[in-house]
Amino acid sequence: MVWIAAATIAVLLAALLLKRRPLAIGVAAVIAVIGAIVWFFSDGQSRLQRAEMTAVTVSVAANNKTCANPDRPIAATFTNTSDQTVNRLSFDLVGRPLGKTDIAYRGFLRDEQVIAPGDTVTRCYALLFHAFAHPRPEIIDATKYEWSAHVTLVGFGQPPSS
Repeated sequence: MVWIAAATIAVLLAALLLKRRPLAIGVAAVIAVIGAIVWFFSDGQSRLQRAEMTAVTVSVAANNKTCANPDRPIAATFTNTSDQTVNRLSFDLVGRPLGKTDIAYRGFLRDEQVIAPGDTVTRCYALLFHAFAHPRPEIIDATKYEWSAHVTLVGFGQPPSS
């Protein structure tokens, strides 16, 4: 979509440049100013989102003691270092067989429980069978994998009242 708009503007400028050079220069200047304003605000928004994403961290492990339920073998520990309450987050979970570099599991998980500012909480998650690479294991033993995760989305604010 952006490329179509850019191509249309380029064609219009070329047509104006051939007939009315001062008008074409003025149109190009206006487009450059609008582009700079859009870039400035979108860059600021991107920096804010990156700062929010780094304020919440996650570490994961297969932990039978913390997560006693065998249906939920992955312990994810979230730390909220921001000064705002987290009301939702999403994270990628990646599993590699111990001692290997190839990815055997890649899942996308969400959580909508509250994490207060400065808090650290641990929650247990199930593994998604279809997130395993082929050939999928018949018996899933989470301790046979090295787990890693990173936060992909953070929502701040107060949770809805019930």
